[in-house]
Amino acid sequence: MGNSSSAQAPQSSGEKRTPIQEFLKGFTQKQVEAYRANYTLPHLLKGGDDAVWWSLRTSEIFPTAILEAKQSVMELPKALQPAIGKIQADTKNFGSISLDEFMVHPESYAQGYLVVHNGKIVYENYQGMTEKDHHVWMSCGKILPGLAVDLLISDGKIDQEKTIGEYVPDFRDTAYGKIKVIDVMDMTPGLNSEENDQTRADPNSIATRLFLAEFGLTFQGKHERVKDVLKEAQVQNPPGQKLEYGSPHTQMLVVLVETVSEMPFAQFIDQRVYSKVGAESTLNLHLSPGGLACAHGIISSRLRDLARIGMLYTPSWDKIAVEQVVSPEIISRIQRGVRSRTFFRNGFDGPTFISRLNDDEVISNARQWDGVWEDGDFWKSGLQSQGIYVSPSRDLVIAFFSTNVPDDSAHRFLRPIATSGLFD
Repeated sequence: MGNSSSAQAPQSSGEKRTPIQEFLKGFTQKQVEAYRANYTLPHLLKGGDDAVWWSLRTSEIFPTAILEAKQSVMELPKALQPAIGKIQADTKNFGSISLDEFMVHPESYAQGYLVVHNGKIVYENYQGMTEKDHHVWMSCGKILPGLAVDLLISDGKIDQEKTIGEYVPDFRDTAYGKIKVIDVMDMTPGLNSEENDQTRADPNSIATRLFLAEFGLTFQGKHERVKDVLKEAQVQNPPGQKLEYGSPHTQMLVVLVETVSEMPFAQFIDQRVYSKVGAESTLNLHLSPGGLACAHGIISSRLRDLARIGMLYTPSWDKIAVEQVVSPEIISRIQRGVRSRTFFRNGFDGPTFISRLNDDEVISNARQWDGVWEDGDFWKSGLQSQGIYVSPSRDLVIAFFSTNVPDDSAHRFLRPIATSGLFD
């Protein structure tokens, strides 16, 4: 789940906004009953109180594959730098304010913000959650299917220039089956399964039907299965010509990984990634009713453990993992896999990402990451304002959770932090 809307703050009762700090003490039974009664896709995607509840209690709603931490906790020591909280950004609706001010702004709905440098926590601020709470990643989750495919490429089991159908026989005669792996990785398949404000508002779109199937909600009175929805995608443009962001593309990668590895996606991620990490708590991969991991975004963890996943791409990987999971080759594929600046800006999604960042220096997207810069940094965002930013050269990771659709300005602090000179 990716691009967020620029609409005004929701006002209907189903999208009520409670001060985010009040949820630090949890939810009352009356609130939970109201949220469950309001369990509809529009409410959950608009970022109101209903969304805060399911973001923090996702495992109470979805079937969940729970990946236990296999290693002893590899602690992240603290070396706090107050200067980070003073860094300012031009927000969409609150003017130019500091990160510290943004975190406590009553309409930012920020929940947690974490900066890790050289394996040490240099900034940590929680507002609407505690350090021990799990929170949904939303589209930040897309980096895991991207990484899984890259691991299989490194294993020699996937050739990114071959089509999906060459690896997944069940999709050979579908539109996805005729698309190269790299075009699905880069969100350029040319199919009508893109995801944006318009398709999420269309009750008949592939993107909406995917979410309904995953959430256990009906489409035209029937429960659909995720794979059946993906099989109905149709050709819209020639592949490779245009960035057409979509969670269905990521779910196609999940199917690819399961078919090639011959194991459930959660088991693959456990064996190849999470079991190597000295995490603090579980990584929860939430499943559709049919059992497919909704890895395009419905993944949850503690904020520090999301940051640990980001650290796998930095020189400090050995401070949080017992084995190098992300090779220099995989990092290079991300950094050098970008298409052109013109390509990125030709369509809906590139300009949306540039606006989200308030930064026109980003080159393009690559391999499920939303943006890559000349200095080799890369970033992934999620609907309702979640984010993970990695700077391998600076040994820097920034991760944050929030629940805000109308104002996604939490992303606007990323480049000012990274380029502040504090980490050069």
